[in-house]
Amino acid sequence: MSPNQRMLAIMDAIAVDETGLSFGVLDALRLKCAFQPIFARRGPMLVPIAVSAGFVAQRRGQSLGETELAGLSAAERGFMQALGRSLAIRNLAYIGCDDPVFDLVLDLSEDVSDPEDELRLLLDEAALADIAPDRLCFDLTALRSAPCFAALAMRLETSGTPLALDLAAASRREAGSAAVPGLVRIPPAWTRAIVAEPDLLRLLRLLVTTLRRRGAAVQIEGITDEIQLRAAVTAGADRLQGDFLAPVALAGTDFDASPRAFADFIGGSGNVVPLSA
Repeated sequence: MSPNQRMLAIMDAIAVDETGLSFGVLDALRLKCAFQPIFARRGPMLVPIAVSAGFVAQRRGQSLGETELAGLSAAERGFMQALGRSLAIRNLAYIGCDDPVFDLVLDLSEDVSDPEDELRLLLDEAALADIAPDRLCFDLTALRSAPCFAALAMRLETSGTPLALDLAAASRREAGSAAVPGLVRIPPAWTRAIVAEPDLLRLLRLLVTTLRRRGAAVQIEGITDEIQLRAAVTAGADRLQGDFLAPVALAGTDFDASPRAFADFIGGSGNVVPLSA
């Protein structure tokens, strides 16, 4: 299937409900877009500034787990991922609060047959949805070793769209690629590890300082409790994400866009000073 054929198939699979919310129709499955807020610390407050996107597959109103989706072919799963990305772009304006203006973080997965055309089509779709390029952030971690990575990174740079990589991918310097990510994501496994191993916390602080010097913001993900939140702030993270701060929610459900007091998350004590301060 060519990229244009794939995009036409995606458009055919998208339906819109009476509120303007888009969802996917794949035979008996319904694909719904989900968002999780990403916060920045602004003094004593945590302020939602962006969302990461995912999707939920449902059958007769019941969400399906990985085991139930395991029977899908690689092509079917790839199409589902592509459909989910389109839904995220279309539903960003229907995030569940008044006047939502958040950045959107999207993953471009390795199952894409032609990543360059896929990226072009997604950028075009975002433009049609009046989403400025600098409000998007594409994570190309899964394609870091792909031959097309440099071209993808260049396309993002020329369009003014930030590149995101996870910590491992951002740490690699490969020949022929001078790509500098605008966002470096610290995955949940690291978030858990920095709590269990104090030396890792200090190492992470040094990495945060180095990445900032290169012009990258650092996002710590998978925060599930107060201890991990304290560690993330101590490390000097620019962005914070995790169920402890706000869970994943389907597009269109109530979305609390108001700033939250940092002290409310850490037992009333907001006295955490980042090591990089």
